[in-house]
Amino acid sequence: MSRVSDTRQRTREAAAQLVVGGKRPHEITVDQIYTAIQQGSRTTINDELKLWKDERTKADALGADLPAAVADAMRTLWVSAVEQGEAVFAEQRGALETALAEAEQQRNAALQTRADAMEMATALTEQCETLRHEVAAQQARVETEMGAKNQALQDGQALQQRFITLQTETAEQIERIRQAQTEQAEEFQAAISSRDAAFQIERDKANERLEIAQARMLQEIDAAREGQRRAENQLTKARERLEQQQASLAELRLDAGRHRRELAERDIRLEALATTVAERDRMVIELAAVRGQLEGMGTAVQSLEARAKAAEARLTQTPAPPRKRRQH
Repeated sequence: MSRVSDTRQRTREAAAQLVVGGKRPHEITVDQIYTAIQQGSRTTINDELKLWKDERTKADALGADLPAAVADAMRTLWVSAVEQGEAVFAEQRGALETALAEAEQQRNAALQTRADAMEMATALTEQCETLRHEVAAQQARVETEMGAKNQALQDGQALQQRFITLQTETAEQIERIRQAQTEQAEEFQAAISSRDAAFQIERDKANERLEIAQARMLQEIDAAREGQRRAENQLTKARERLEQQQASLAELRLDAGRHRRELAERDIRLEALATTVAERDRMVIELAAVRGQLEGMGTAVQSLEARAKAAEARLTQTPAPPRKRRQH
């Protein structure tokens, strides 16, 4: 129930108590009411007090045309009906507030469950950095489940809002019934019976809607819990796959270490082979240089031989010089 509605109700109760204490309705002031209830604004109290005084004035005017006994009986019946209506209203308000408190507890429990699931997902993400792609996919599915749970919580809040609306509507309906009772005072007994029947129907409908809403909220909470269990199962499977992959990763690391050692040994052999190849290349270069020198020397020798043969040929072809005659 809202604060304003509670102030109006307590204003009427305080005014009735002051009348019982000997005060006349027109003598009751806003300050006296505020001193009695200690809540609400004076404007709200003043408005409600005026309505109450108008109702009392109409009832007194109606009773003035009736015999005293009939008027007293009518006033007594009116007070009894109002008290009964207020008692039923207070009882229904308490039931609705209890249901609202239970719904709030269930919502808080669901929020705590969601917080725990989020912490678990965060811890798993920190442990699975080496496999972030797979964990990201798992996290996306977890967030989907969390979205369903959030939707269930939002539906619970909507139900809570519906409870408040239903409570306000019930208060307004009671107020309309009271006004109808005041306006139709000449049919007081029939109006009270009609009001009680209508109020009983409205209360049954309100209880029925409340039960339906509670059943729906419980179903949605069960669905959210089932989603959470599925998410936990998926996280467990992901953790198992992670452990298996970590074991495989350890084996791969051992294989990689062995391959690195083999590569190091091959590098040593390759360096030795490279040194041998370099030595061979140097020797080939030196042999090529020697071969070039030998070829040059052979060419020079051939040239000398050719020149020698040419000189020998010239010597062979040149005639002998004439001999000098002796002088006698």
